[in-house]
Amino acid sequence: MLRVPIAFAKPGMELSLPVHHPRVAGRLLLRPSAKLERSTIERLCELHIPEVWIKYPNMEMISKFVSPKIQSSRAQLASQVADAFDLAGKDMHAHMDFPSYSSAMSQLMARLIEDPDAALFIGEIADTGSPAIRHGANVGYLAMLMGLRLDFYLLRERSRLTPRLAKDVTSLGVAAMLHDIGMTRLKASVLKRWADEHDHTDPAWREHVDLGYEMVRGHVEPSAAAAVLHHHQRYDGSGFPVRKRNGKVAGLDGSSIHIFARILIVADLYDRIVHPAYTITDSEETRKSRPPVYALNRMMREPYRSWVDPIVLQSLVTVCPAYAPGSRVGLSDGREAVVIDWDPRDPCRPVVREVTHFEDPDFGEVIDLREQPEIVVIEYDGFDVERYNFYPEHKHAFDLRMVEKAMCNGMYKLNPDEINAAKGIDGDLDATQAA
Repeated sequence: MLRVPIAFAKPGMELSLPVHHPRVAGRLLLRPSAKLERSTIERLCELHIPEVWIKYPNMEMISKFVSPKIQSSRAQLASQVADAFDLAGKDMHAHMDFPSYSSAMSQLMARLIEDPDAALFIGEIADTGSPAIRHGANVGYLAMLMGLRLDFYLLRERSRLTPRLAKDVTSLGVAAMLHDIGMTRLKASVLKRWADEHDHTDPAWREHVDLGYEMVRGHVEPSAAAAVLHHHQRYDGSGFPVRKRNGKVAGLDGSSIHIFARILIVADLYDRIVHPAYTITDSEETRKSRPPVYALNRMMREPYRSWVDPIVLQSLVTVCPAYAPGSRVGLSDGREAVVIDWDPRDPCRPVVREVTHFEDPDFGEVIDLREQPEIVVIEYDGFDVERYNFYPEHKHAFDLRMVEKAMCNGMYKLNPDEINAAKGIDGDLDATQAA
């Protein structure tokens, strides 16, 4: 199987995975084995379907990374985000279906646990003509993935809860899918100013976190409401909303930020870098998307690196491949290849299979770029990506398992200067210290 951006889809290609309707949960547009026609491709473009998975010779090994059940849950998630934003935008007193959001996230969590090989951020969902909906669905899914990989960290950060409850990320997923719901309550003039300037210091725009918090408080778990309120808090204390602490007005910092909010900001920042068109009034036509490796590279540099919890950032690299299995890439030696495997400990050196001569069974060499470092990926989905490749400074630089092992052994400690106890913070207890 092979992931093909819709711009590169051609008549005659045979689908390996179904194509779901972007706005109608449970409705299939195309079934597996359907062959694409020109009119079909045009219709998929109209519906903003970003890509399709097609059958491809000698690529069966990729199937372990792609689960039809998980893809279906992602499609359902996007549909529910769309419904939530539609309701919130049309009626200030609308009753959103919070129980169904929680149920959908529980189902998604179960499917991710059931199929851990496919618990990766691979593939794009349709933006349905609204980048804000795509953003909510992407952030919801990515936050769930990171939360599941950080179960050991959740046990430490939510130590007041039983282990089962501490590791349950259902509420995290609900908060993530609805984190920007407060944007629907902003005035049109504020949204337009934000679309034109993207000024993070705009007080009127910053109100969306408080508005979103008021919309979900009492309907979701306190930890989820806290994450919605604090999803713009930064690890270095430069985020918002600000509170008065020790005579100073500043944002929360370090571990005083709820772990769900720390996960949420990483998912939010990553998707905003990949998709600069991410809010209600943005347009994909003027703010083009960028490849995952670009966003990962940026996240590891300042100022982003100081804004996020370093352990959470490491989990992002673990669930979000720089070059996803099933993707076609160009190599520095002139060959074209398809990514068939990857190792999060060295994200930009995947295992690839040459496709330049895929018709001939004697060709199709498998190349492990970790063993041939002189060959690098230089092209991905039409993007020149060579300058964005990044490599581990030492053997365990991106090894989340080593962090888990060290933490379980009591050897891993965060810098005390970066940790700020939550005591003394003004504001609602359930919004700042929810378990």
